[in-house]
Formats: sequence, structure tokens, C-alpha cells
Amino acid sequence: MLLGLLSVAAVACGGGDDSTNNNNNNNPTPVPAAPTEVPEAADSGDTAPVSGGVAVTMQDPSGSGEYIFDPAELSSSVGETVTFDLTSEGEFHTFTILELGVNQAVNAGETASIEVTFDTAGTYELVCIPHQALGMVGTITVK
Repeated sequence: MLLGLLSVAAVACGGGDDSTNNNNNNNPTPVPAAPTEVPEAADSGDTAPVSGGVAVTMQDPSGSGEYIFDPAELSSSVGETVTFDLTSEGEFHTFTILELGVNQAVNAGETASIEVTFDTAGTYELVCIPHQALGMVGTITVK
């Protein structure tokens, strides 16, 4: 179960091998260790990994200035269900994955949610039907 609510999480990485933070008061404060395991989907570097849920903004010239999905490149695992929270800026958009029969319309200024389960590995094209020719496309890679 893969597609569901897309919640993009940022992972902060620290540099160096110093395990304390001095804060200029000579009282060292322990710094938490970085995670030792990274989900496989995060290893691609080119796509935003999704698990459980993710927010997708459907941008347009009435809002941000161009027709895009943000994020436009996503990845997940076979069998995962993901909930996508889709927010349209100033125009009507669709969140369409033709190969899976997914087609969610979102009116201007509104948010809609859709759950999608990816049962088969592959790369799926994500499009906004009214704005596909204007470059509003993306991909979802399922491993």
C-alpha cells in the first residue's frame, strides 16, 4: 500500500564528528546521534520519499507563477498506501495517474485528499490533465 497522504519530511544532517554543542557557556550539551538506518526510497536522492502521507501543492500562475506539482518527483515502496493531501493554488487542477485509474480534481484554493495503493513496482507518470501541455507533470517511482 503506497499512495496516501503525502507528508514531506525534512531530515537535517549535521556535520563533523563533535558529539557536543558548547553553546559558549562551557557546559557541553549532548547532540542526538544521526539515524543509522535510511529507508530505501530515500537513497535515490532525486525523489521525495513518501510513507503514509504527503502534501502536494498544485501550483499555477495565479499563485506561484508556474504550473507544477510540488514535489513533482516522489518515491515509495510496493504495497504501501499513501494519502495525498492536494492543495490547488489559484486554478482548477487534477492529480492524475492514468496507469492506475487515479483522477482527483481539486478546485481553486481548495484541498482534497486521496489514498492510493501501489501494488506493482515501476515509474508512474503524474499529470494535471488541463495543464499537462504546460509542463505540469511529475513521476512516482515505486520500488
